[in-house]
Amino acid sequence: FGSRYFHRPFTTKTLLAAFPCRFDRTRSMASFITRSSNRVAQGVLRRIEHVSPTLAGTSTTFAIFKPDIAQHQKLPVVYWLSGLTCTDENFSQKAGAFQAACDNKVVLVMPDTSPRGEGVPDEEPKVYDFGVGAGFYLNATTEKYKKHYNMYDYVTKELPSIVKQMLPVDPAKAGIFGHSMGGHGAMTIALKNPGMYKSVSAFAPICNPMEAPWGKKALPLYLGSSEEAWKDYDTVELIKRYEGPPMRFLVDQGTADNFNSEEKQQKGEHQLRPEALQKACDEKGLPLTLRMREGYDHSYFFISTFVEDHLKYHAAFLTGVLRWCPDSLPSSTVYSSPVTPPTTVGQDIECLAAVAFEPKKPLSLVQVTVGPPQKGEVRIKHTAVALCHTDAYTLGGLDPEGLFPCILGHEASGVVESIGEGVEGFQPGDHVIPCYQAYCGCCQFCKRPDINLCTSVRAYTGKGIMAGDGKPRFTYQGQPIYHFMGTSSFAEYSVLHAESLAKVRKDAPLEKCCLLGCGISTGWGAVWNTAQVQRGSTAAVFGLGAVGLSVLEALAKTGCSKIIAVDLLEDKLKMAREWGATHTVNPKELPEGTTVQSHIVQETGFGVDFSFDCTGNVEVMRQALECSARGWGTSVVIGVAAAGKEISTRPFQLVTGRKWMGTAFGGWKSKPQVPMLVDLYMQGDLKIDQYITHCMEFKEINEAFELLHKGECLRVVLKF
Repeated sequence: FGSRYFHRPFTTKTLLAAFPCRFDRTRSMASFITRSSNRVAQGVLRRIEHVSPTLAGTSTTFAIFKPDIAQHQKLPVVYWLSGLTCTDENFSQKAGAFQAACDNKVVLVMPDTSPRGEGVPDEEPKVYDFGVGAGFYLNATTEKYKKHYNMYDYVTKELPSIVKQMLPVDPAKAGIFGHSMGGHGAMTIALKNPGMYKSVSAFAPICNPMEAPWGKKALPLYLGSSEEAWKDYDTVELIKRYEGPPMRFLVDQGTADNFNSEEKQQKGEHQLRPEALQKACDEKGLPLTLRMREGYDHSYFFISTFVEDHLKYHAAFLTGVLRWCPDSLPSSTVYSSPVTPPTTVGQDIECLAAVAFEPKKPLSLVQVTVGPPQKGEVRIKHTAVALCHTDAYTLGGLDPEGLFPCILGHEASGVVESIGEGVEGFQPGDHVIPCYQAYCGCCQFCKRPDINLCTSVRAYTGKGIMAGDGKPRFTYQGQPIYHFMGTSSFAEYSVLHAESLAKVRKDAPLEKCCLLGCGISTGWGAVWNTAQVQRGSTAAVFGLGAVGLSVLEALAKTGCSKIIAVDLLEDKLKMAREWGATHTVNPKELPEGTTVQSHIVQETGFGVDFSFDCTGNVEVMRQALECSARGWGTSVVIGVAAAGKEISTRPFQLVTGRKWMGTAFGGWKSKPQVPMLVDLYMQGDLKIDQYITHCMEFKEINEAFELLHKGECLRVVLKF
């Protein structure tokens, strides 16, 4: 290969040491041979032949696509498993995946579908759905096939060892996907190795081979007559007994697939059985996105249409940069488990709340009455709530929609206490995060990609009331208390529209995940969703509170070459470097007559590619715009300005190609994507703990606001 291609020196001797048990030492060993090398997209595709100890010393070929960016950093790796009759070449030649691999910064590895060559046993006469070209990604146990047919061990042990030696990949960041038999292999391998693969997806997989003609033929020949042994290689059966960490599946299935046609289903001859997969995931509570693609068949035309979306999905869980959103919500059983309904169902609840009776006054801790949820509503018991500057902004009388008396708060977490009539997807005991940016999945805003401005309940949340009857659910001494942002989290209990809640996994700490309801999620999303910043870009961030720091975190994860942090406080500038800033600027320390925008333009040549205002100050918004590069610069407004404030700049700034954008909740579609942010936090890809500088009791809420106003905290979390 040449030293530039290998990550570390690698020989067949080291392979023999790693896999001594399956190799015949009397057989001559060939070196690793490059069968072909082609430049494609922004990378190189190589086909590599080698002797495999796992496959009884036969020669096998696999392909690797390495984006050029792998020369500078370790990348995640995604394994592709092909279907019946295929070789390592089918995907390379037909899927059109290489540009998407470059864009999503992943290495692709494509093995063959079975052992091949002299001495490899097969059925006579030869058939397409068994033997050579149809290894089913298992370890055979029958006498005829057990020596050679060990594709499971090859894919999960030998091949990853080779890839780790050859390429600058991060072995802890691996995903797997495949088609038909390969989809079966990808899902069974992921289920049998919990935690080994961070992401798994499939195109038209054989979901339940024990009940499919292909499986009924192959499994006995490879594994013998024991159906218990077959279950080890059946996705549906493995899901039934799965006990590993939460696993998410993405599956695309064409409605015109001849192997899953209505005629074959009526005869009981359908091979793929996606309905069995859906049923198994529903019963186990595993999140499955099953997309029935109208008019698509079983071919690579189908795969090539959606492979880019699959790689975007894998990249989200392998890089921690979430840019993928499911088309629909998972089944209602996901993250739910049976509980005994509380005795408070259907009744009023008296609880402690911090009520804002009028602006510019401390909150009053009083007992309020929280009515039961009506149609389409959910009542929750809060676990924790964090303070956000938006709460202080409204309490300070700066919010044009601010209503008093009200219960503020919108960055919280809790547990469902009861549900109203017609509510689907929630049940008592569910863990939830209130989301001021609702999601119904039906309005034109929810249906549009990359837009999250759901209109389903906006007319009511802006007025502090509920859609059911146009009234609040809070009262104090018989008088109504308005809701705030559709959440009202400064109370032990609250009632929300079902559209304003995201259900999350129960092993996630609610006292930490409450932060995902607003600030830091907004910062991440401003970078990944709104601005869509790419690796190598330059950026400037104005204002270094929790939101500004989360912008820095997202920029650093994206791989920006220069990140300039701007603030007036030296302590915050010091912290900015810990969050990923490469340069810092204190406007007070600039020479007299030098504006911060002119300084940044001078330091960067023509300005930064992206800038972000996290202050809510309209003058700073202008500075952020004007420090972005002419011709292509983009500036994103995140901070909320006071009532009546307007932004301004010379029209020439926009005429010369700059973009001025805004973001609400970072562009996240709340119900489907907040649970994914929780997943990324739980696997260590996103920070939350570091943003929490103070933990206090809820009754100390006014003292917590003092810390916020003094700038002495990032986030204060109040526990109930």
